[in-house]
Amino acid sequence: MTDLPLDVGWLTANGAACALIAARSAGVCFTAPVLAAPGVDWRFRIVLALLLGAWMAPLAAPLVGTPSSPYGLGWLAINEGLVGALIGMAASLVVAGAKQAGDIVAAQAGLSTASLFDPESGEELTALGHLYGLIAIAAFLAVDGPLRMTEALLQSFETVPAGRLVFERSTVQAMFAQAAEALQLAVRAAAPPAVALATAGVALGWLGRLAPSVPLMALSLPIRAALGVLLVMAGLVALTACLEAAWMDWARAGF
Repeated sequence: MTDLPLDVGWLTANGAACALIAARSAGVCFTAPVLAAPGVDWRFRIVLALLLGAWMAPLAAPLVGTPSSPYGLGWLAINEGLVGALIGMAASLVVAGAKQAGDIVAAQAGLSTASLFDPESGEELTALGHLYGLIAIAAFLAVDGPLRMTEALLQSFETVPAGRLVFERSTVQAMFAQAAEALQLAVRAAAPPAVALATAGVALGWLGRLAPSVPLMALSLPIRAALGVLLVMAGLVALTACLEAAWMDWARAGF
């Protein structure tokens, strides 16, 4: 009971810093994988942001300055929310790259017409793209992604102190580098089945020219679709390893 007045006094003295820490946590909670899903209620995200802010406050408060006015506090809170959103979006690019890989494989297998509506992005998404995205989220959870996200959020206060987000050349280059890594992941994850399906399409075309009486062109679509499903099933282990490596690279890169 004797420690309670000290804690209340510390919170009173560092209330503005705690608010800025919670604002950066809220940016992560609204954009990070799993948490950014439409099924997650916004009230849960806010409560989680407050809990993260309370947990990080004793560690990050010395790195956060005190604004001179309430207007300054509001501007800094918006700034911190933007920083947190960039951290969450950097992780979400891995999931986006995995979904793009699934779309590439679906296009090669002739399954792109069987598309689904994705409420998260508001766009049409193929079944394989949705599957690859779910596998990316599962890999994120398998490598302790939420804990690594929390560590990245805590370390970001050293990399980008509160109120000091400046879109300099290095910042813009880092953002484009994250996007380039996502595109590279999409190509790397889609390459094995996509190349095999492209080769199968060329082989079917040559067989159709050599044996015109065989209706291979009419059967090419179901053959490529069945081959695509088999290749995806056979490459699930390699795909999971590729996505886990992508998450580990993201965690080592930091913010």
